[in-house]
Amino acid sequence: MEYRIALADLDRGVEASETAIVARHPSETQERLVLRVLTWCLLWEPRLAFGPGLCDPEAPDLVARDLTGRVTKWVECGSASPEKLRKAVQHNAGAEVHAVFGDARRRDELRDALAGWKRADDVSLWLLDGKLVSGLAARDQHRHKWTVTIVGDHLYVDDGESARDGAIERSGRRK
Repeated sequence: MEYRIALADLDRGVEASETAIVARHPSETQERLVLRVLTWCLLWEPRLAFGPGLCDPEAPDLVARDLTGRVTKWVECGSASPEKLRKAVQHNAGAEVHAVFGDARRRDELRDALAGWKRADDVSLWLLDGKLVSGLAARDQHRHKWTVTIVGDHLYVDDGESARDGAIERSGRRK
């Protein structure tokens, strides 16, 4: 799927115009795909790339690497096992580790599973408005053109036919 995105993150001073080609695994839902694209917008930086997705269960959904190939950002979308996040934190010293959800129940389950782990605060947990995700997922087409604006803890998306918005909740560390 092709996403042409005009991105403005006012708090971070980010303005970008990018085209993202995103592969969708046959078992992946449209909502999860949209969550990955919204997460890419939320955490955007020049080297942030989509991972192999469901094809490789050990790989992140999104990853950024420095020029030496070292992981600087590891991102899981939709679901994340505590063990996988622990490995990401332990094996990628200094990297930002994020888990982004469109469902509060899954986020809360992960937060509970990480409770008691001394480095739990090294993982940033995000919750994007599920209605925003499902509303954007309802347009299942191959080419998308989005204008995405992030202001504070709110995300605005204009997909050419309608403008939608939703809250962003964050807990844990954002470096």
